[in-house]
Amino acid sequence: MNIKLGALAFGLLSISAQACNTSQNLPGQNIDLYFERNSTQVSADQILKLANWAIDMRLKYPIQEVLSIGGVAEASEKEPKQLAMQRADTTKAMLMQFGLTQVPYDVRAGIYKPLEHFVEPPEKVRRVEIELTPGCPNNCCDGK
Repeated sequence: MNIKLGALAFGLLSISAQACNTSQNLPGQNIDLYFERNSTQVSADQILKLANWAIDMRLKYPIQEVLSIGGVAEASEKEPKQLAMQRADTTKAMLMQFGLTQVPYDVRAGIYKPLEHFVEPPEKVRRVEIELTPGCPNNCCDGK
């Protein structure tokens, strides 16, 4: 009887140990902030949207792998590469003020290049794309 219980316990331990043998984390959580032309100023409604998102992320995902921020500007805006970077930096500063301080940041900037068959409206191009990659204990999530 003891041998059967020991074998059962060993079998259950083996199953749980094999449940996560590669790095697995939760899917990224995304939000975009939109800007006026040639501006790095964030509107009040966009600030509120970002603040609520940051609070939700802190509550839902106490372990955070990385926070990616990508500033985007239209090519026709004034100094677009610099403008895109300023938008990204402004967004990072706000996220840190909203409490996302214990996560590494990946901040980048780019100029929007429309695809041949898909052109976004200008008000959707002038943006900062934000993605939080939540983590799990030991890089192993059970999907819950």
